[in-house]
Amino acid sequence: MYQKLASETINILNKAGFKSYKVKSNYCVDIVAIRDDKKLMLRLTINIDNEKREIAEELKTLAYTFSAVPIIIGVKYQGGMIENETLHERFNVNAINLSTFKNILLHGKYPVAYAKRGGLYFKVDGQKLRKLRTERKMSLGNLASKLGVSRKAVYEYENYNMGATLRTILKMMEIFNEDVTMKIDIFKCDYYKEMKEIPDKSPTGYIAKRLHNKLKKIGCKAIGFKYAPMEVHAKDLEISFLTDEGLNKDDLRIRIEDVTNIGKLLNITPVLVTESISGKDLDIYTIPIDVIDKIKSLEDLKEYIGS
Repeated sequence: MYQKLASETINILNKAGFKSYKVKSNYCVDIVAIRDDKKLMLRLTINIDNEKREIAEELKTLAYTFSAVPIIIGVKYQGGMIENETLHERFNVNAINLSTFKNILLHGKYPVAYAKRGGLYFKVDGQKLRKLRTERKMSLGNLASKLGVSRKAVYEYENYNMGATLRTILKMMEIFNEDVTMKIDIFKCDYYKEMKEIPDKSPTGYIAKRLHNKLKKIGCKAIGFKYAPMEVHAKDLEISFLTDEGLNKDDLRIRIEDVTNIGKLLNITPVLVTESISGKDLDIYTIPIDVIDKIKSLEDLKEYIGS
């Protein structure tokens, strides 16, 4: 079922004019896609409730690092099948089914409802609701009474802070004879507003940690990853580093292929940092970790990599 989900997702991306790459190894991201300035980091899963927090957080950080939108595409959740045109969420990452993804990319048809504990909710066009209410000279309290909700709830609807149930939406349509719902644009990542800067996380491996610490020491904005194809990304240089630590030659070649192909899509240079092999027979620029240890400034690193 996963392979079918992956092939159908790539087919949709191709039809929508995206260039994409299916990651070969098991990381936080399964497909990276780009069309013009729109970048997507997609996680594919059968049951979205099986996704772990650390994977979702890594996907979000990876997407933020490369100015992309993280999306989980799934089939079901604990409550059943993921509904069409409905937005779910897993650790603050938007999750939708394949049909909704297809409708968004190919037909511009965005979700109208989102799932939260307690049921389905609809996003209210607060400005339109306020305009309709004031035109009819209704106070917050008057409208709240007619809707059967609190005055505070109406205030929250008008300020885009709270969704309304289907029952409340139908009541609004009955009162105003107009639709006051809004489509949900999944490409607008509101949670990025909360991320003032990229989280300072350390990678897993010993070599990657040495690299990460050294880059930060010389003033480079370095982001470490634990579940991504690259282990460290140097934001200042637009270079993604990976290491050979703990990998046999076959696994290393796959990782190099992943990072290289992602780099081609995102215009990022891949660099292998190694301690145990020369890397001469691998199709990637290679730097020994000992050389990294001796570099004293960001300019020295730029000069060395550029040489």
